[in-house]
Amino acid sequence: MKLVEISTDQQALMACASLLQAAFPDSTHHTVEYLTWLYCHNPAGPVVGYNAWEGDVIIGHYACIPVEMYLDGETRVGLLALHTAMHPNYRNAGVIYSLARKTCKLAAQRGFACIYAVANAASTPVFVKALGFQFVCQLSAALGLAGLQPDWEKALEGNRFRRRWSAASARWRAANPANPTSLQAHDSHAMIFRAHTHIPMIAAYGLMPVEPPAPANCGSTTGPIKLFLGLLPEGSCRFPTYLPIPERFKPSPLNFIYLPLLEGAPQTLARNEIILGVHDFDPY
Repeated sequence: MKLVEISTDQQALMACASLLQAAFPDSTHHTVEYLTWLYCHNPAGPVVGYNAWEGDVIIGHYACIPVEMYLDGETRVGLLALHTAMHPNYRNAGVIYSLARKTCKLAAQRGFACIYAVANAASTPVFVKALGFQFVCQLSAALGLAGLQPDWEKALEGNRFRRRWSAASARWRAANPANPTSLQAHDSHAMIFRAHTHIPMIAAYGLMPVEPPAPANCGSTTGPIKLFLGLLPEGSCRFPTYLPIPERFKPSPLNFIYLPLLEGAPQTLARNEIILGVHDFDPY
């Protein structure tokens, strides 16, 4: 078995797609087209991570994408970890650990400030215990009919972690070939982000601050019921008509986890220091 840095040529992307399809057979979006968009066309840079090869087959995959962000008010580039996969015929937790450790080392060498992820209940302990990620908190999850009403000034007080979206990166995020989304004007601070979910009548919903605001893409994402997944500081946003989703109805609680790589990044984070929406990670 060889651990090799992820490459983005067509043959390698086809192999990555085959692994992800084998690891997640119920998923339909892990196509070569999707990986080309995600790993190659991201304005912040190409994918960072490692594959485990057994002969000419990828059996393990750990992938992050670069993201521009604000850490303690300073513009930095970090990584979003979003694909961790092991082929079902080669179950070995040690392989994923080795891939992740090599990725963290490579990321620090290349000057990435931190890695963050939204992990489910099963994978969170692996990241925390084996790799040293901080388990910060569980994401808020709520359903509602009205738009969010944030107080951005209050939300930004003491903020230490948030994505920085440019017009180019917002357009790229909305162009996900597996689930095209809509961007519409909201106010001078943010744009409305909507994406289809697997449940009819429900659309993932968030407010994406864009600098400067991007033109609306006239997307057709609809759904009268809005799903909010994310983090906003306590007391910084009104959620009219929203009801929290009970724990028993969640497929799996989603947890925000964080790993600093450089001294200039926050070494730990608290819930009220974070602004995060569905557009800032990769559920849809």
